[in-house]
Amino acid sequence: MNYLTSMGNILAFNTIGLQKGIDIKRLQYYAIINVLVLGVIYGCSAALFSRAILLENGFDATAYNPLKIIVAGIPVAFFMHAGAALFIWVFLKAMGGKANFLTSYFYIGMAAISLWVVAPFVAALQIGTTSVGITVLTGIFSLYALAVNIKVIKAAFQLSFIKMTIASSVTLMYISCFLYLWV
Repeated sequence: MNYLTSMGNILAFNTIGLQKGIDIKRLQYYAIINVLVLGVIYGCSAALFSRAILLENGFDATAYNPLKIIVAGIPVAFFMHAGAALFIWVFLKAMGGKANFLTSYFYIGMAAISLWVVAPFVAALQIGTTSVGITVLTGIFSLYALAVNIKVIKAAFQLSFIKMTIASSVTLMYISCFLYLWV
């Protein structure tokens, strides 16, 4: 199964071929590509909005270097991916999930393709945009990305619907509380 076919299946909620059609090496490459592109999209969006914020607040933007911001988006994406994968792996393993950490890490990385559309909207919200349209679109795309991730994670851990629902709920509550306390 090639990259485009695999990603099309993931975005269409078709995870049947994932368990049989992708070897671990290919899975690793797909995860790296998806998280890397997510970081670049997020970095480009943040660079686009940060210049406007600097100028709007009266700061001197002559030393502004968008390349630094874009490059900084890549490790942000990989760190967030690793943290989320660890939390998800712990809670789903406790529910009887069958995946080891690296397998879950790579599956979650493959599902990161669903976050590509969300990244610009998140960057817009981070600068303080209060537009109702951006907030609604962020919510819609986030729910879609959440659904894709849950479907891919369920396939990786081979959990029943009830166990996956419980584990997803606990994971979301924990990550939400963690992010709330962090910010």
